[in-house]
Amino acid sequence: MQRLFMMVAISAALQLTTAAPIAPVSEMCNTPHCLQTASNILNDMQASVDPCVDFSQFTCGGYNTREKLLPGEKKNGYLVTIDQQNIDIIRSIVTRNDPKSPVIAKGDATSQRILNKLQSYYGACMDNSQLAKIGRKPLQNEIKKLTDLFPVPSTPPTPNNGTRTPLSPVNRLALSNMWGYSMKHGFELPVAWELLDDETNPGYKMLTAYQAGLGLKDEELYKDAKLLKLYETVIGEMFYIIQGNGNPQKLGAIPKVWQQVGKDVITFEKILAGIVEETPKAAEAESSKRKKRADAGAETGTDPAEEAGDGEEEPVEEEEEDNTIVWDKISDLNEITPSLDWTVIFKTAFPADVPLPENLNMLWKFYFRRLETALETLPLQTTQNYFVWTLMRNLGVNLAESYQKPLAELKKAIPGESAVPSRSRSCIQLVNDNLGDLAGHLFVKATFPEESQIIMNDMIGSLRWSFEKSFWEYNWLDPRTRQAALQKLKAIVPKIGFSTSNPNVGSSASVDEFYRPLAINGQDHFGNQIRTSTWKAETMLRSITKPSDRVKLAAIPQTVNAFYNPNMNSIEILAGILRAPFFDAAVPEYLNYAGIGVVAAHELAHGFDNRGQSYDENGVLRDWWEPSSLEAFENKSKCFIEQYNEYTIDGPEGKKHNVNGWSTLGENIADNGGLKIAYEAWKQRQSNAKHNNSKLPGLEKYTNEQLFFIQYARAHCGNMTPEESIKMLNDDNHSPKKWRINGVVQNSEHFAKAFQCKAGTPMNPSKKCVLL
Repeated sequence: MQRLFMMVAISAALQLTTAAPIAPVSEMCNTPHCLQTASNILNDMQASVDPCVDFSQFTCGGYNTREKLLPGEKKNGYLVTIDQQNIDIIRSIVTRNDPKSPVIAKGDATSQRILNKLQSYYGACMDNSQLAKIGRKPLQNEIKKLTDLFPVPSTPPTPNNGTRTPLSPVNRLALSNMWGYSMKHGFELPVAWELLDDETNPGYKMLTAYQAGLGLKDEELYKDAKLLKLYETVIGEMFYIIQGNGNPQKLGAIPKVWQQVGKDVITFEKILAGIVEETPKAAEAESSKRKKRADAGAETGTDPAEEAGDGEEEPVEEEEEDNTIVWDKISDLNEITPSLDWTVIFKTAFPADVPLPENLNMLWKFYFRRLETALETLPLQTTQNYFVWTLMRNLGVNLAESYQKPLAELKKAIPGESAVPSRSRSCIQLVNDNLGDLAGHLFVKATFPEESQIIMNDMIGSLRWSFEKSFWEYNWLDPRTRQAALQKLKAIVPKIGFSTSNPNVGSSASVDEFYRPLAINGQDHFGNQIRTSTWKAETMLRSITKPSDRVKLAAIPQTVNAFYNPNMNSIEILAGILRAPFFDAAVPEYLNYAGIGVVAAHELAHGFDNRGQSYDENGVLRDWWEPSSLEAFENKSKCFIEQYNEYTIDGPEGKKHNVNGWSTLGENIADNGGLKIAYEAWKQRQSNAKHNNSKLPGLEKYTNEQLFFIQYARAHCGNMTPEESIKMLNDDNHSPKKWRINGVVQNSEHFAKAFQCKAGTPMNPSKKCVLL
């Protein structure tokens, strides 16, 4: 829900609880932007709180009191608000006859094609009456294609000691053909593949496997008996609706045959989740491969997956004696999962003119052993049911709403899942997922003027200057490491706003050409999803032979985020986040440096955090630090670990839960370094009259330096349910919002000076952690 901010009287009396001097009133900014910004800042604050005691409450107390969570909401904040604003903009673009829909110039056929494709796609998704008329037939057709490729023999093989015999050559080929077909069309499988950066060959990608195929997403949930019972029912209901005679409007008792299907699917998934141990045969296959490598002179070390045996294994990398990473081959895949023929799979999935990959990265090999256990021990009917269910679970959401009811019930029951979104929200998400750069082109035209690009490029230059200045001040860095760090800093590539390659989102001709192979039918939502999924899969597989595009951004422009890519040594600031309170070209510069300036500096700092510092200026993973400097770096890092370990949040029962200072270390280093770098970059420009640092009405009592820190903290204002707080504490590598404010300013000498906090006050402790 978009938040509305009430205007307050600008003349409201403001009380500072510190003795900060009142800055002389310079030129006042009385534009609508500045008036609204000043009002929002005042509304968010709780000025009666001493900023030297609790700066988070001082800055965000008003926001947190005013913006209570609505029923069903798990969190709010400015990032959530901006995301909703961006969704509303996309909705106005893709909705036919919307008053805010783009007006295409007469004769601009290219832009008209772009708009028509987007509006046809969204319109088909929103047309529930058309979907209801079509019914379940499209999904039944896709299921038939799958089962025709992998039919179940009428006479099952004779069980042997409680397990079936290995797949026959015929069944192995059929399963592999079905798997390859699914991979070609982008359907979910137990093993998903993604092109990730090849850390041994910068500038190129590698096909990398990761775990997928679990309907409950989290392995731990397969230990929840109540949830499993519901899951079993949902599976049975969906099979009854799609494959049987179940009435989607009113489901009664599920026939036993479909109840059994639910049990079968869960049996398969429990093996994938590690609830059922792998068979000796699967483990022996991996052990045999390791022995062969050892005989060839490779040193693999001990695989914790072989020692733990409880499904909780951590991935390990196999390395040669000279620390060169040993990548996997197709033959390794065949050896660890003999029930599959990966050559057949890849030949079926890959375009005919694209060669099969020589090197692969299996990542978690223990998961392949689990997969082999399921394939070699369960009846073929169970295996087929599992693949049908996975297809049904993913494609069922593209049917009329009445056919999705069991899936919606399951989603509501899974911990951590967001509420089932509205039809419109779901369709907007599909637009962003499948036509993201196409919609992004019109989003950029509407929200990201050239002036913003110029301001951001200028800001990045000043942040880089500030960083370079700091590197010369680090007396713990030896000269050689300092020079290498400066070289890396200089080589960081800034990507601002949107991709200019593959496609160039700023060019209507480029995005039109990029999406031209994708056919969209305004009356065929289900077919649109199959075509987009297939097109995306082919696009990904074709990219495997091409050098990495160092210009393309990793996300679509309407994304509310920013990134650092260590393999590319680049930062990305998406157009979607360039909105108030992070960025507004019409407000004083200190606010923008406190907002998006800190965000950009944060991403630059990631190049030198506990992970980023392992990559050189070209994105190569190698040792480039002198031992003495690395030891100093690690000692300074320990200070942050110990500091953040002491911070707590309240859980659902009021119990205190500690932040994990180790898992949040990289983000904490970037938070602290980013604030310092952005502040010093702004201060260096402050005296230059050409930069706008005018005062804001109603905030004259605060110095520009104080307003810098207030604006920084506002970006983290927001509320969260205790349950969501604990989930974020466990899943997110960022510290909780409160400590992204208080934890950072406690380490800032600049903050203590700006607010004249006495030594020993909560926000100015004697011990400070400083690294960047």
